[in-house]
Amino acid sequence: MADKPNPDPERPSKLANLIPVIKPGKPADDPDAGATVTMPVMAAEGDQAEHENMGMDASDAEAYAKLKARRAERRKKKLMHRAIIAGIAIGIVAIGGVAYSALNKPPAEDAYVPITDVAYRGTYSNEVDAKGTLEPLSSTVVSPTIEGTIATVNVSAGQAVAKGDVLMTIKNDELDRAIAEAARSVDAAKSELATAKRGTEVTDEEGNVSYEVSQDTVDAAKRALAAAQEGYDQAVAKAAERTVTAPCNGNIVEMNAQVGASATGVESGKSLMQIADLSQMKVTVQVSEEDIAKVAVGQTANVTFPAFPDLTLQGSVTGIASIASTDGGMMSYDGSSSVSFDVDILIAQPDPRLKPGMTAKVSLITEQLDDVIMVPAMALMTDDGQNYYVMVQTDAETQASERRDVTVVTKNDDFAVIGKPAPDSEEPQGDPNQTDPNAALPVSAVADGEVLLIGATGDAGFDDGMSVDSSGVMR
Repeated sequence: MADKPNPDPERPSKLANLIPVIKPGKPADDPDAGATVTMPVMAAEGDQAEHENMGMDASDAEAYAKLKARRAERRKKKLMHRAIIAGIAIGIVAIGGVAYSALNKPPAEDAYVPITDVAYRGTYSNEVDAKGTLEPLSSTVVSPTIEGTIATVNVSAGQAVAKGDVLMTIKNDELDRAIAEAARSVDAAKSELATAKRGTEVTDEEGNVSYEVSQDTVDAAKRALAAAQEGYDQAVAKAAERTVTAPCNGNIVEMNAQVGASATGVESGKSLMQIADLSQMKVTVQVSEEDIAKVAVGQTANVTFPAFPDLTLQGSVTGIASIASTDGGMMSYDGSSSVSFDVDILIAQPDPRLKPGMTAKVSLITEQLDDVIMVPAMALMTDDGQNYYVMVQTDAETQASERRDVTVVTKNDDFAVIGKPAPDSEEPQGDPNQTDPNAALPVSAVADGEVLLIGATGDAGFDDGMSVDSSGVMR
């Protein structure tokens, strides 16, 4: 193949009139751009023959290819730019339409939704809550009466013991020596008595020997022997105290005895051993002066224990302090100081898991009415502060209601008793010989399960002028 001729630098390029000069600050297709420049580009080998047929040399072909690439890139960028602008415009129009629609939408009318609750049949109770510490009903401190060193300890904390069981023994050698000394005294007294009984030897003028017994001497010897025997018995009894036994039935609730330690050297405020009767236990709680008038001996109490959440025991009030507690006042609901009174609660049948010192929560039932009709306290309304009524819903769809006058038997912050249920012929009647505890109660004007409107007036609407009196009743 013949070598390609080099382009003549003197001969103008055939693309001279096709490729404009790109001047700074002006686009390539600016009509004012009159000068041209030859731009070298890399042409594909496949296009080289075509370019040669068009009379283009290699330099012109490269410039033409590069020009085409730049123009294609500019067209692509313009199309993308226009698409982005169009998308933004469409989004703005859509958002504006939604906002306009929302702003110009007429507001929906507020629908009246009544607040309702129901009357129900059940047991009403008022309670006073308090907290205290579980204690044994009775306990005995075991204190050795003699000095010495603890030789053995036969029981452990928590162990059940019976009266007479050996708890521990004490080593005291002095008591053994005292017993031996007392025994020698007894022997000596016995010998003196024997001598006194034989009498004094007497020889008469003829040389005959006889014995003269002095009753006074005999009596004195007897008294000496009795004293010696008493001393011996005391020494033996004292030595027997080295064996310490249980004074009563119960459980070891405190144990500070250790082998080798002093039998009387216990720290102040502690006991060597303590036995408690856990067959009955008690809780002493403090009740504020605001509630103490509601508490009476014999009232029932429900007792729970944080240590055993599943355990609830019944107790009864056995004692109420006559004077305020010296442990300090309680904080009342409004933050002021309030004095309190100790109240004892007996638990007749405690759970075996319970231990003295555990925390107990007590709910004293100060008032209880069984089988009555109750309504929420907020459903009560009054016109004059004395006579009460409730609004009973008669139609849920139309929200129609009717006023019913009620008698408030008793109430608390949550519920009010408005009477006993109306007699039902299908219900089994009670024993006619048994007194009905609800005989004095009025028959309720509201039945179990009827729907009540809370805060509604006689027109089944809300009265802006209503308020709640000090007892929590809507007025």
